[in-house]
Amino acid sequence: MAVLRRSRRTPAGFSLLELLIATTVATVVLAAGWAWCWSLSGSCAAGSARLDAGSSLAFVQRLSTGELGQCDGLVTASDAGCSATSIAFIVPSGEGPTTELITYVWDPGRRVLWRKSPGSHLAEGVDDFAIAYFDSQGHELPVATGGGLTGAELPLVRRVKLSAVVDCAAQTASASWQVSLRGCT
Repeated sequence: MAVLRRSRRTPAGFSLLELLIATTVATVVLAAGWAWCWSLSGSCAAGSARLDAGSSLAFVQRLSTGELGQCDGLVTASDAGCSATSIAFIVPSGEGPTTELITYVWDPGRRVLWRKSPGSHLAEGVDDFAIAYFDSQGHELPVATGGGLTGAELPLVRRVKLSAVVDCAAQTASASWQVSLRGCT
């Protein structure tokens, strides 16, 4: 007589232990991937903020150097004159013999550096902005706290030094530059 052997079939699929091990391994791998992505995202955001702060500061420096280098004279304006945080000057307009009044005014409350020609702003996130005025001998002309240069002092100015600190998303850029006022008499 032949003995029939029953073959023992194993059920298809995973056992509970295998499923728990696979889930644990997948969780560890996904957590490590999430941490890496989070770190990479933070690095990209910081790099972008640093670029924004540097770009804003470079724009202010380039524009102010060009415009102040062409100025026909510093003026006292009704809303802003030449003080420690604002400067008003006249530049020749591109169309004929006309001139244009330009003022740079820092608003510390809003942290904005304004360019009040057509009323646009130069930079946001400006934590500090300062202007110093120098005569032909290189001596700094004192600006009274809360006041500005008088009409008699304006013709003495031959050079200005501008300093700015721009902060964008916890990334700070600072610069200080000087501009000779060749056109100012």
